[in-house]
Amino acid sequence: MNAEMLVIALLVFASVLLLLRAARGAYIDWRASFTEHARVTLADMFLFIDPRRLFRLNLLMFMLLPLLVWLLSGAPVLALLAGLLGAGLPRLAWVVMRHRRASRLVQQLPDGLTMMAGALRAGASLQNALDLLVRESPAPLSQEFSLLLREQRLGLALEDSLRGMGQRLKMEEIDLFVSALTIAKEVGGNLSEILERLSSALRAKAVMEGKIRALTSQGKLQGIIVGLLPIFLAAILYVMDPPAMMPLFTTLYGWGAMAAIAVLLVLGAFFIRKIVSIDV
Repeated sequence: MNAEMLVIALLVFASVLLLLRAARGAYIDWRASFTEHARVTLADMFLFIDPRRLFRLNLLMFMLLPLLVWLLSGAPVLALLAGLLGAGLPRLAWVVMRHRRASRLVQQLPDGLTMMAGALRAGASLQNALDLLVRESPAPLSQEFSLLLREQRLGLALEDSLRGMGQRLKMEEIDLFVSALTIAKEVGGNLSEILERLSSALRAKAVMEGKIRALTSQGKLQGIIVGLLPIFLAAILYVMDPPAMMPLFTTLYGWGAMAAIAVLLVLGAFFIRKIVSIDV
């Protein structure tokens, strides 16, 4: 009997040790992936924050948010979902920040191109036109072109600098600007006129996209309301009759129903987004 207990204890100890080693390896991989992604993403947005501090904040959120949800609701499934939300919240925040920055850049680009075209028409060189754009434009347009100008002053070829800007930003408007400058440098032509026409085309494109957003805003709002309605109703029913709603959070059938609802909501949001998304 003692020998069997010893063997069981050794097996339990070995299992716990293996689990701890696996958890440590997963933690190290997660930390490395998080910090590298944070460093690259924040550097692209010209935000110079220590990624290790962000990782510690994310780890604290990952630990405290599930605990708080579990203490308030007593539902392990909700606590697990809260943990996943806490782990993925920084990446979601980066996506939102990148999207807003890209929107501001698109809004500022036509004015910047008009400014460059005016400087070139007045007899300034391309370097001087870029320098004027950097000095007179707000961020983020000035940040991106300041990096382009610094690369030029360090001796990097214009084509390489433009290619790096296009790969970093991955925006159709920037790709058009890069193509215009590259072609004008290779085959010649009136660069100021090219930039002026590109600026007018980008303004017309922005106006058309604004009209499309106005026409599709109702569909997007309907999708948001339909997506949030089940969550709102579940919260109301939980407040009105908690015992009747508890099986939804504490039983296997309830977890299955919640999983099915989540999948259907995601599919509905995906199809609504596809319907109201129109490329210009």
